[in-house]
Amino acid sequence: MKLTRYALLLPAICAVLLIVALAAPLATAAPAQSPEVLFQQGNDLYGQGKYQEALQVYSRIIAEDGFSGPLLSNLADCYAQTGRAGLAILNYERALRLSPGDSDSRGNLELLRKNLGLFQEELPLARHAASFLDLDQWTLLAGVFLVFLTLINLAGLRFSNGKQVRRWLGGLCLAVLLVATAGALSQYRQLDEAVVISNDAHLLLSPFPASSSVGVIAEGRIVYTLKQHGRYSLVEDQVGRTGWLEKDKIASIDGIAVGRKDYQDKKGSAQ
Repeated sequence: MKLTRYALLLPAICAVLLIVALAAPLATAAPAQSPEVLFQQGNDLYGQGKYQEALQVYSRIIAEDGFSGPLLSNLADCYAQTGRAGLAILNYERALRLSPGDSDSRGNLELLRKNLGLFQEELPLARHAASFLDLDQWTLLAGVFLVFLTLINLAGLRFSNGKQVRRWLGGLCLAVLLVATAGALSQYRQLDEAVVISNDAHLLLSPFPASSSVGVIAEGRIVYTLKQHGRYSLVEDQVGRTGWLEKDKIASIDGIAVGRKDYQDKKGSAQ
């Protein structure tokens, strides 16, 4: 009888021991670090000259919790300090897409390009003006004034008085609509922008490994992707040359992970 009683208790004892064994690691595990804490750790590592370690911390934040302009800018600083110019320029450009007014990112980007001899042509005034808003903002602005223009025209069909005021308001709405449309088209072109991230980017005549090379595009240069074929992309550089590049030689500026977080405290200029 005693043996039978112990046999009955044995499964219960095993279950309790299993629960204790599973719960022990959870009880002793360190609490997960918040993105803000990790961000500050990355800044501290950068300040100590541990650029590769800081890069790993920033990359971890992006993978686990998303990105922001300051975070991408700090990531770019690390790439610049570790000699990966293409990835540095890529992430500065991405940071500026999210935070166009970030003078630190813009200054570091210009200095890096100057040091590498990657001089940029002066942007036309229209292109410079278009950069004040992103594609979504220009599109929203165009949509709002299109609605206003439609309402003004409908009011003209219903009411005969106030023609002069309606004409003036209609002209203003039309002007803003045209400007917003031009801004949206200019920003839409930027969706095709990519950065050369390899120091061995040969421009090919056709999308095949045995194709002849027509030149090399320097690491860090901006190109526009036109179409894809297999593992190659047809690109156009900023001086109008076209050719095929292997896809892994370039990275889209807009090809950043979904999910945005705001970490506003930058560590400052990296250069």
